[in-house]
Amino acid sequence: MSRAVLDLLVLGSLMAALGGGLLTYALRRGRRPLAWAGGIILIVAGLFAIEAARLPRFPRRNPIPATAQSVATGQRLYRAHCAVCHGHQGRGDGPAAAALKPRPGDLRRTSRMSDAALFERITQGLPGTAMPAFRDTLTEEERWHVVNYLRQLTGGP
Repeated sequence: MSRAVLDLLVLGSLMAALGGGLLTYALRRGRRPLAWAGGIILIVAGLFAIEAARLPRFPRRNPIPATAQSVATGQRLYRAHCAVCHGHQGRGDGPAAAALKPRPGDLRRTSRMSDAALFERITQGLPGTAMPAFRDTLTEEERWHVVNYLRQLTGGP
């Protein structure tokens, strides 16, 4: 379970307890406006639970071993989908980089990111930038191959 899912579930549970307690108190005391507030808090708590269920769940570890074949596959995919912006060495200096605002990131800075975080970035893209989401373009396995290639390219963990 990711940290975001856990945070939403904890916050939703606290809100549900507060809303339920407030609703129970208000109904016993005959205070309708307070009962409405308790009901609204319960609805919001339910929305937190729904949002937690919608969050993607990515594996914490790369399930694809970084074999020579995986790295070669990742390199082929990187060159086809990523090099135009990030460049062949991952420095953010690809042919399309000059026209992008903000410019593509230097992938050497991703060496400290976990494999899961890098996979998530490739899958979801990066809002506010030209970095697209590749969840519908590359299969899950292909995205992990790209992670393996980026590790070799950047000297990451």
